[in-house]
Amino acid sequence: MRILFAVDDQTYSGSIVPEAARISANTWADITLLTVQSSSNKLDENKADILRQHKDIFLSSIEGGGFPYYASSTPEDFEQISSGWQGCQGSREGSKLCLLKIRSGDTVREIINEASEGEYDLVIIGASSPDCQWKNESLDLPQKVAEEAACSVLVIKRLRPTGKIIGCLDQSQISQESLEMINQLVTLHQADLKIIGLTGPKGLSGKGNVEAQMADILNYYTARDINAWITLVEKQALEDFVSSASKDGIMAVWMGKKSMFAKLFSQNLVEKLIENSQSSVLILR
Repeated sequence: MRILFAVDDQTYSGSIVPEAARISANTWADITLLTVQSSSNKLDENKADILRQHKDIFLSSIEGGGFPYYASSTPEDFEQISSGWQGCQGSREGSKLCLLKIRSGDTVREIINEASEGEYDLVIIGASSPDCQWKNESLDLPQKVAEEAACSVLVIKRLRPTGKIIGCLDQSQISQESLEMINQLVTLHQADLKIIGLTGPKGLSGKGNVEAQMADILNYYTARDINAWITLVEKQALEDFVSSASKDGIMAVWMGKKSMFAKLFSQNLVEKLIENSQSSVLILR
């Protein structure tokens, strides 16, 4: 698994570094900590220092002294590459990658470009609460990354205890990787899982058909000792349901190419979901 953790120098980025570390270590992922500078003329040393500090916190947040990542005792230098700058230290035999990168240009576009070029599975990004913004950036940066990235995106607005993950999952279309991503969130937060099935004119016809189609998803989680149950929501009530449910726990929405939710969730609804959520939103692809 490959994770891209996009950060800046604000508290909403720094405060979620331990959470990103837990997710990365638990999924045994290669991770890249990325920040963006506006000019490509020379390395912004302030941004390089921010990345070094975040990496120190990242490694210290993992039990076992940073394992499975390589923790060097010397400050990390940067070398110029085609897209910007990259930390020179990578990994050693038997460890996972923990890279530092600085790209140059528009922040939204460079985060999305890195996610695509690096073929990442997940982007993690923090955001201010309650307005869900990045300081000194264009409006709605976290929302734009979540909408446009080709991979899954986890937007974390506030770290708070949660006992519930609410998953809007297509009955038979969700990918194995997305099922596992939700599994990891449930495990990390020791939470219950509420699985949302869609009924109505645009969904599968009939409550019984939906329940039958979702049985495999439910069995997948119960076989892993996760307390999971199904709740059925009619298509016309989806927007009101999402608005209410996002206040109760972490929302996870399957938005892959074949997803029924991707067809029903307008761009405006995705923005509202991320903006109004009290904690985190996971957009799955």
